[in-house]
Amino acid sequence: MISGFQFLVAPLMASLLLLVITSYFGIHVLKREIIFIDIALAQVAALGGIVTIFFDQAFNIHGISFLNIPLHDILPYLLSLIYCLIAALIFTFLKNPKITVPIEAFIGIAYAFATTAAVIILDKSAGGDVHIHDLLTGTILWTSWPQVLRLGIIVLIIGSFHYIFKNRFIQLTDTYAGRNHSIRYYKLWDFLFYFTFGIVIIEAIRIGGILTVFAFLILPASFSALFSARWDHRIFFGLCSGIIATVIGLSLSWTFDITSSPLIILFLGLLLTLGIIFKRLLKLQKA
Repeated sequence: MISGFQFLVAPLMASLLLLVITSYFGIHVLKREIIFIDIALAQVAALGGIVTIFFDQAFNIHGISFLNIPLHDILPYLLSLIYCLIAALIFTFLKNPKITVPIEAFIGIAYAFATTAAVIILDKSAGGDVHIHDLLTGTILWTSWPQVLRLGIIVLIIGSFHYIFKNRFIQLTDTYAGRNHSIRYYKLWDFLFYFTFGIVIIEAIRIGGILTVFAFLILPASFSALFSARWDHRIFFGLCSGIIATVIGLSLSWTFDITSSPLIILFLGLLLTLGIIFKRLLKLQKA
């Protein structure tokens, strides 16, 4: 029991860090009605790492490997960061009243393009099926302490930035659907939102995978929306629901040797369903 608990401490800490930041970003995503932005950014970020792996394997045919240099882990990260930077710029300037196509459509197009490109590249790469599996479900149960530390630093930096300028970001999100923005340099702040969000997503998918990160972002935020409209309350409720689902999911994953990410997502969905039922019962009681 003790050894099992010790094994689960690092994955649990990583999950808590992810939940802290995704509970916040999830509220923005729901309020902006851009539900699939995270999965699109995740796929775009993953494409950067996949392209690096592909070129490394291609060069290895000729006895050259640029991933064997001391900074080999930075190259996929930098390319993912560049891809997210480009995506953030595109999403920022596509939010334009002159463009009649909803931004959600462009987000879907970005996801479809990045997914198709990734599948094509991985189909020609060694171990492509393993990469696809890890890309979707992640390896959260095997999270190492260096990964937790790196994620903690990123969450601290991005979280502090958003806390300092919280009024700007909240106001921007609350008026996102409108055509007139009273915020000075609102496109710059909108870009900073997408770019900082992308930085979090890059690190998150390396640990949790695309599906888990999507669930962490949407399901706790949806649960919290049932019980409060205040930002601080919603972050608290979302974090609590995420912690409960994660602890149960990781414990059952260790006990029954089941992939952890699907279990966590399953219990997040179950808690949301129970929350909806509970909310409905409260309304019936008051009626």
